[in-house]
Order: sequence, then structure tokens, then C-alpha cells
Amino acid sequence: MNPLLLRKELLLYSIAGTLGTIIYFFARFYSKNLTTSVLLPVIIGQGCAIVFAFFANKYFVFKNVGVGFKKTCQQFLEFCIGRALVFAIDIGIAHFFVDKFGNFWIQVLRLQQINYNSSLFSLPMLQRFVGNPYLLNEFIFTLLSQVIGVVINYVVSKKIVFNLKKEQDIEMVY
Repeated sequence: MNPLLLRKELLLYSIAGTLGTIIYFFARFYSKNLTTSVLLPVIIGQGCAIVFAFFANKYFVFKNVGVGFKKTCQQFLEFCIGRALVFAIDIGIAHFFVDKFGNFWIQVLRLQQINYNSSLFSLPMLQRFVGNPYLLNEFIFTLLSQVIGVVINYVVSKKIVFNLKKEQDIEMVY
């Protein structure tokens, strides 16, 4: 692939990924008000992010247009299967680093020593996400899972779901 086209694709993927991550964060952290469960907001956030990411990647990043409704449905299914791995990683990180061993990581990262009434932590918009050691711990590990997810999702989307060369090779066989 042309290095210039690859850079453009990576830039577009970064933009779409950033927007998807923002959607994920807002859906996840705003849905925390609905439940005391750590995992339900992860599910809600992932669902919103997956739908957004599919359409952003299909039309904006990989320019995979004109393949028809049936092929788009097949791609969406492949995309969801690919995202299932990231979803499992996200659930695992939320369970082990926030739900089960959250207090341990708060101690290790010394999050209880931060003054949550100063600087960024005191801003009303951010306080809902990082306003105490438990929220900050969840935010840190959510960010980690999203970084891992972005890398995995790019590879799956590029090589499997929206692989134009694969589609052209299949058409040549028929």
C-alpha cells in the first residue's frame, strides 16, 4: 500500500477511533447511574461504540461502499465477532482491575493520595469520571482496555472485515 494512503487511513482511523472512544466513555460512565454493576455500563458502552465504529470504519476510514445490503449485514456480523475479543478483554480488565482487585490497584497506583479537590479533578465535568480514587482507577483501566482495543480492531477491520482485496479476489473466482 502507498505510504501516503496508509498514513491517511491511519489518520482517519485515529479520528474515528477517538470519536468511538469518546462515545464509549460517555455511554459507559453516564450509564453508571443506572446500576451498581461495574459490568453493565461496559456492555452499554461497547454496544454504542460498536455500532458507531462499524459505520465510521466502513464509510469514513476504509471507504467500503457499494457492496449491497446483504454484504453490509455480513460485514457487520464479522465486525461484531471481531469486536467480541475486544469486548471480552474489556470485561476482563473491568472485572479484575476494577471490580475484584480495584482496592489493590488503588493502593499500588497511590490513587488515594491525590487531592481530588484541586486542578483537573475538581472540574464538575471531569469529577464524574475521575473525582475519587475508585473512579480514577476505573478510568485508567478503561483507557488501557481502549488502547488495546484500538490496535486489535484496526487489524481485524483492515485485514478481515473491510478487506477490499479479499472481496475482489472472491469476485474473480466467481
